[in-house]
Amino acid sequence: MKKSMITLIIAMMILSLSLFAENSFNDTMNKITVEYLKIKDSLASDKIEMVRENSKVILELAKRLEVNDVMDDNKDHFQKLPDKISIAAEALSKAVDIKTMRSVFKELSKPMAMWATMVKPSGINVAYCSMAPGSWLQTGDEIRNPYYGFSMLKCGEIVSVGEEKKDHHVCDESCDHSK
Repeated sequence: MKKSMITLIIAMMILSLSLFAENSFNDTMNKITVEYLKIKDSLASDKIEMVRENSKVILELAKRLEVNDVMDDNKDHFQKLPDKISIAAEALSKAVDIKTMRSVFKELSKPMAMWATMVKPSGINVAYCSMAPGSWLQTGDEIRNPYYGFSMLKCGEIVSVGEEKKDHHVCDESCDHSK
């Protein structure tokens, strides 16, 4: 639990660096990633208490995703991300048992892993378990498999690494970069 909280805090600090990025699509995806990582940590710890609530936050954030804000070559690849994330988040928000949650989490992880593999957000890695089979996002190199939890917690490998953080400044909501 303590490790999960530390991981979550680190992820939130890392992702907060991107809150002032140039396009709101990635801003929203970063916010979705924060909630997504909470779900991943819960499932890896065999817990379901907050999964539905975090999924509802993702669903609301996904409604704000504007693919038209994407200015680079990724725009065509990202066209279906809002719908795929919304559909999976809605299904996850209605799941009642951990087996169903893990199954639906795979569907949420597909568009998330595709985005993270292409954008390479700082501090976010994509892991893959061939036993599941499925990918997921995580911070750090220590595998914490959300599809098996404690029964096979270390099963998987890092398949894509986010870019290294170049600036050690950590933003929060009170930062003002307009000066």
